[in-house]
Amino acid sequence: MKLEEKIIEIFKNPVCDNCAGRSLADLLSGFDNSERGKVLRMYIAFLLDSAEKLDIDMSNFYGIKFRNVKTETKKTEACKVCGNFFGGKIDDLAKSAVKKLNGMEFDTFLVGSIPSNEMLNEEERLQEVAGIEFSEPIKSEINRELGKKIEKLTSKKFNLKDPDATIVVDLNTDSVRLQVKSLYIYGKYQKLTRGIPQTKWICSKCKGKGCTFCKGEGKLYKTSIQEIIENPILKATESKKSSFHGSGREDINARNLGWRPFVIEFIRPLKRKINLKDMEKKINKSKKVNVKGLKFVMKDLIRKLKTDRIDKTYFVDVEFKNKIDRKLLKNLRSMTKEPILQKTPLRVTHRRANKTRKRHVKKFSYKVVGSKKMQFRVRAESGLYIKELITGDEGRTQPNVSELIDNKVKRLSLDVVKIHSD
Repeated sequence: MKLEEKIIEIFKNPVCDNCAGRSLADLLSGFDNSERGKVLRMYIAFLLDSAEKLDIDMSNFYGIKFRNVKTETKKTEACKVCGNFFGGKIDDLAKSAVKKLNGMEFDTFLVGSIPSNEMLNEEERLQEVAGIEFSEPIKSEINRELGKKIEKLTSKKFNLKDPDATIVVDLNTDSVRLQVKSLYIYGKYQKLTRGIPQTKWICSKCKGKGCTFCKGEGKLYKTSIQEIIENPILKATESKKSSFHGSGREDINARNLGWRPFVIEFIRPLKRKINLKDMEKKINKSKKVNVKGLKFVMKDLIRKLKTDRIDKTYFVDVEFKNKIDRKLLKNLRSMTKEPILQKTPLRVTHRRANKTRKRHVKKFSYKVVGSKKMQFRVRAESGLYIKELITGDEGRTQPNVSELIDNKVKRLSLDVVKIHSD
């Protein structure tokens, strides 16, 4: 089919400039589809005025003054393809989108759309007669033209790669919904007290609603590292909630005197421009947690935190049940000479897969500080359970300190003293 024949096919039904021009969007640069459509419409009008007999819908030429032929043109009907979306409804939806964005702090945005089923069917029909060789999908034009209007109304920038907000327009329901990019903040924390978890520990009985088991709290611990860090930032960003991602975690009853890297994600923030130095000061008023180095980062850092294998150094204060037999202490030399084989500890088998891990102790030293007391300093590969390295966990960790010196552990306390991250 020749190009002229394709153009004639385009105007066999009522069609707006955008939809006509979109059929030949890949021809000529420097024009938008509306401008292309006007050129095509006038080209057909020239053919009509030169007495060409064409099978077309004359409502497409309402308002055009012909010189040489007398032809009757009725008032333009709605575009068969988009239903005059580009002629009116697009403005209403742009205003609805801006209303959704009202009160939200953002610099960039992206538009996504769901064309109506009728639009898609009519576009397919037009492509069948006019071809798809030079055409552009209607969805692409809707997104672009809506983006232009929202840019003009908000003075913000349309961004395809990493927008602060994504506006999704559903033309089946003429509705607008908003997807807000999370805010990701990186830092390092110290846990200065025992008895608090890293993240919120929601009650498994009531799923956070509050019950007799959790004494109406909805959670098993009154606070957590996550909550202490998130509270001032939730308020400043006006976010609904956060999600905490740590580079590993210490036991609830262990202190962390080293600096553990983390990323905390703030979901649907209304404010994005906050002073992180001020946030550090507010968080560090807590006697339980200290943070440093807060900075904004991208989401992909979370994956790096989760996959990096970082050594940790621990200090363990141990009281044994019996007097220490110093003759057996030489057995502890084996701790760095062979890999440690650990089955998943009994204390966490209810929530973690029961498997055997092979890990290494890289440095191991000890000091006898009483007839039944010892202190240990251990640098271990990531993923090694330190409590079980000392106690043996009923034989599930081999080798272990308790068996090597033939003395069961009565109690111990554990501190992370260094996290060997960059």
